[in-house]
Amino acid sequence: MPMAADWSSLPSELLGLVTDALLATDDVDCYVSLRAVCHHWRDTTTDPQGPDPRFLPRRWVMLGWPAASAGDSRRLFLNVDTGLFVWKDMPMLRDHACVATDNDGLLVLQGPTDYNNFSALNPFTGAWIYFPPISSVRPQRTRGRRRLVADGDAIQLQQKLHSTALDSFASVVCCQGRVYAMDRKGTVVFLEDRWKITTIVTGDWQEDWHPAFLMDNAGELLVVRALTFWDIVQVFRVDLENKAVHMINSIRNRAIFLGNRSLSVDASNLPAIEANFIYYIGGAGLYELHVYRLEPSGHEEPSKRIDIVLPAPIAVWYHQHQVSPLSLSRLIMGYATYGSLTRVGLVI
Repeated sequence: MPMAADWSSLPSELLGLVTDALLATDDVDCYVSLRAVCHHWRDTTTDPQGPDPRFLPRRWVMLGWPAASAGDSRRLFLNVDTGLFVWKDMPMLRDHACVATDNDGLLVLQGPTDYNNFSALNPFTGAWIYFPPISSVRPQRTRGRRRLVADGDAIQLQQKLHSTALDSFASVVCCQGRVYAMDRKGTVVFLEDRWKITTIVTGDWQEDWHPAFLMDNAGELLVVRALTFWDIVQVFRVDLENKAVHMINSIRNRAIFLGNRSLSVDASNLPAIEANFIYYIGGAGLYELHVYRLEPSGHEEPSKRIDIVLPAPIAVWYHQHQVSPLSLSRLIMGYATYGSLTRVGLVI
């Protein structure tokens, strides 16, 4: 009778190849599960709670959707490149408010009793980063978006953006470890450090009331702008080397969800999401989900409504009472537009 394979004796070299392959696709969750198989695998592999940047969940987002039963602390996570969904038990969210997510996928949590205490949590490894208490925290609303302003630094940064390079603050994003900001005339700047601002492109948009978004599209810096009440959506690639913008008609296998937290996903790994499409909330209805297809030929077609996306508290009630099923596009759009079930913040 053949003997069962003793996986605990797997050579360290082969185990290293497996872990490298997992971390190459940001499968931090699988890496953590692998270390739990046996003592040998745990002793042979690197502790993910250390400072190694490979353990940061950069391509993961917490969709913020709770399980159907009341009091369940699970949350749904999505890897926007591989299309993998993972439910994680997050008991700390019962008494901590998730006010933001940073560019590395860490959750920024606010203390349950002292609102001046903040920490960052890696939801897959359980590693915490504790920040010293700050003197003042207050929410600030700008054009309908809520941002977290801490200790005056972000206030001074916004004032500097307004008074120097940017005519009006519209959007900010972190792309490939660098922070970029844009105004409503299309000017894009690079924040080299906290106070030094370098202009990349000077905008010349005459009508500055159109919605515009600066976003990271799998490492590519894009400007997305809606025209004529969202009937037409324009996409520009920011050429950082030549300091120029170029209109593009294709984002290849990607799909973009526009909102307070704009998101680019790999549609080839998400069956219900269409590649080369822009998803957004617009149209005559307040919560209507529309799509706009980019045409490589340059031929523009009007957008069309495909669904309804409700604010998180209403949507959770509908979901828990099984009023209607959740489509994948609705779920992701809820994250991009309304954020998590708690407050949405922007940490600079």
